[in-house]
Formats: sequence, structure tokens, C-alpha cells
Amino acid sequence: METPINTDFNDFNELDDLRQQINELKNKVDRQGRLNEDLIKKSIQSKMKGLHRNISWYLLVLLPLSAIIIWNFIYNHYAWPFIIFTILFFAASFIADYFINRIDVNHMADDLVETTRKLTIMKKNRRRQLLIGYSLLLIWTPWYLYEIYRVQAVPMGVTLTGPFMIAVTIGAAIGGIIGGILGLSFYRKMQRTTDEMLDQINDLTSGE
Repeated sequence: METPINTDFNDFNELDDLRQQINELKNKVDRQGRLNEDLIKKSIQSKMKGLHRNISWYLLVLLPLSAIIIWNFIYNHYAWPFIIFTILFFAASFIADYFINRIDVNHMADDLVETTRKLTIMKKNRRRQLLIGYSLLLIWTPWYLYEIYRVQAVPMGVTLTGPFMIAVTIGAAIGGIIGGILGLSFYRKMQRTTDEMLDQINDLTSGE
């Protein structure tokens, strides 16, 4: 006589095996999700550290150069109102660069909502700084050309429309264009990196 097969018991074992497989798959997906989240957070922190390094190099190059320019103005007896305006202009630019882009990189991943808010404000403040800086350059540049004319051209008997001032004006225009392009490129690079960080945070938070 054949022994009857306990189908209920077999079904129970199959359900238990299936449940274990589902739990293992779920744990694997959770681990993968946490790994991706950690990688994204590290990528965001790495991008911000890169921005800080770029700004540090930018300041290390421009601070000594600015000091040399101001010393040259003082040595050549440029007008003190112009010198003071230049000092304030340069100082305000450097201070703005530092404070606008300052963020605690080590704690960026602790609160992504707050990080998003800070990065958004950072982008807006950079845009304001660019507009204000370029507007002030429209004042500084002709004033600088006038100081060259007053200090160097007039003692030599050179007229405002003479070859010397024409050459100086062309040189200043070329230098201004090159500087403007470099400054705009640096600005766009920082804005693009900030956009990448915001996109990564949005991708991460939208999946939560």
C-alpha cells in the first residue's frame, strides 16, 4: 500500500523557500540602495571639495596680483579716491567669493533638504555677484584709463586722442575682454558643478 504524500507540508516548504528568497532579494535591493545613496553623497561632497580647491587657487593667484596692482597705483601717484575704490572693489570680490561658496562639506549629507537650500542660495548669490562685479567694472575701467592719462600721458604732453592713449585703450580693452571671458568661464563652471550636485540630490530624494 502506497504512503500518501502530504501535499500541504510540501506546499508549506515551498512557500517558506519562496518567502526566504523574497526576503534575500529585498535585503539585496536595500543594500544596493544604501550603497548607491552613499556613493551619491560622496560624489556631492567630492564636487564641493573641488569647488573649494578651485576657489582657493583662484584667491592664491589673485591676492598677490591685486597687491602688486595696488602698490603700482600708489607708487605712480594715482588719485587716492581711485586707489581706495580699487581696494574696496578687490576686497569685496574676494570676501564675496569666500562667503558665498562657504559650506560645511563634511556635513552636506546629513540634511539633504538643507543642503539643497544652501546650494540654491549659493547659485543666486553668485549670479548677483557677477552682475554687481561687472557693473562696477564699467565704472573702474574708464576711471583707470583716466588715471593713466593724468599720471603718464599729460606729463609727456600726449593728448587724449594720441597714439599712446589709443594703444593703452586698446590694450585695456583686450585685457578686459580676456579677463571677462576667463571670469565668466570660471563662473559657469561653478554654476554647472552646483547644478550637478542639485540634480544628484533630487534623484536621491525623489526615490525615497
